[in-house]
Amino acid sequence: MHPKINRINVVFLYAQDLAKLRPFYEKAFDLTEPLVDAKWWVEYELGDGSHLALHQADAAHFEGVDRKKNTVKFSVDVSDIEYFIKKLTGLGAKFHYGPRLEYGFYLAEFEDPEGNCIRLYQKISKS
Repeated sequence: MHPKINRINVVFLYAQDLAKLRPFYEKAFDLTEPLVDAKWWVEYELGDGSHLALHQADAAHFEGVDRKKNTVKFSVDVSDIEYFIKKLTGLGAKFHYGPRLEYGFYLAEFEDPEGNCIRLYQKISKS
């Protein structure tokens, strides 16, 4: 049997201020008990086993970085994109677009309090 890739295990977001970014994500996605809760790192399970981690980084990590031009993007698969847009907007997220219809799914992109660009994804159900 040929070895295979199972899934993306964890996506890390480096935080300038973990104490402020953590409650934003906990409220945005109803995250409760983290799998890892360390001084510099917190990790949560999302849905079907993928993980989101927030990791405190030092100031030098962010020098000269424009997070809006980051070359890595990821999307969070949700069941009701309108619900999460409303919830995230209430938490202060700034939306760049959305929801917009793409190729069989809706997509919306927002900035978290530190300027990280994250996408919401909702597959269109086939009737």
